[in-house]
Amino acid sequence: MRVYKFYPAKWGLEALSKRRLKVSPIDELNDPFEYLSLDLGEKSVRAWAKEFRKIVTEDNGIISFSSNWSQPLMWAHYADSHKGVALGFEIPERLLFKIDYVENRIKPTMDVDHSRASMKILVQKLLRTKHSEWSYEKEFRLVRPLKNCIREGNNFFTDFNETTPLKEVILGARYQTSHAEQLSSELKSEGISFQTARAEFKGFRMTTQKSAGLQKQL
Repeated sequence: MRVYKFYPAKWGLEALSKRRLKVSPIDELNDPFEYLSLDLGEKSVRAWAKEFRKIVTEDNGIISFSSNWSQPLMWAHYADSHKGVALGFEIPERLLFKIDYVENRIKPTMDVDHSRASMKILVQKLLRTKHSEWSYEKEFRLVRPLKNCIREGNNFFTDFNETTPLKEVILGARYQTSHAEQLSSELKSEGISFQTARAEFKGFRMTTQKSAGLQKQL
């Protein structure tokens, strides 16, 4: 499955030059409701949810991708207002968590404390659920145990590999050439394709710039 990671230019170039992706500990994600999509009206549920989130977050990190690079909000929010890049990876769908977007928080079933099956269903829902206002992201997640990641200070990384190979680089509509000719040449020799994004002429999405003279360079 082709999925995309958006970066400001500086961090996108670093990811490309070092052939690696940043893994985000769950506590550092930009949504305070991460893994807390449960209805917390009951005090007992709040206690359970707090413990659940602690267990999930302390050992795992995630890499967030989008299934769609043409969404202009993704470029605006995650690629420095279209001045960054989107990196396209081919990842087996079985390795990815597809995020479900909902209007209301999840209510646990009455038997959740006594049924392992119900508890398993609830946990899976919590791992995959965000509020509908995030739906423009069309998010898929790759979970990585932090113990298996490369650690530099407080940051975690995982290398590009055969399971998650980089396939394409899309330069934003406002990308400014960084004169990384050697890196560009190396990537092209590895079979990585390049394209430039532009705004549609008739719609409100981003699309591929087909004019050879308007192609941007890494």
